[in-house]
Amino acid sequence: MKIIVNAKELKEYFQGLRRLVWGKDQRDEEVEKDKEEAIRCSLRKELYAEEFAAFLQENHSDLRQDSFRKVLLRYLHETVELGTDAGSVTGVLNEVGRDYAEIIESSGTRVLIRFTQINYVHEV
Repeated sequence: MKIIVNAKELKEYFQGLRRLVWGKDQRDEEVEKDKEEAIRCSLRKELYAEEFAAFLQENHSDLRQDSFRKVLLRYLHETVELGTDAGSVTGVLNEVGRDYAEIIESSGTRVLIRFTQINYVHEV
């Protein structure tokens, strides 16, 4: 049998074996603390990056829209009242899009309302 390893891998292997047999020494603990601190710094840098904040914001709003969409789908083709800051709209919920709802009022007018504008929904 032939095993090919480089010097670094071999050194790490024997250091790990030594720690298993004799436990950690103080120098190993200091190295681990330095590694932990480096990982913490790296995570902080990533977590507070503008790109990550934009990613979270985008995905949070998508999750909220998906859950709100599921609620509206329960009322599809039923008469509902949707409340907005501008007032309430009553009619048949005709369509639920990715980020909007379409209501057909009793007069036949089609009204499109974005999910972000809806405050409440209930069946009439």
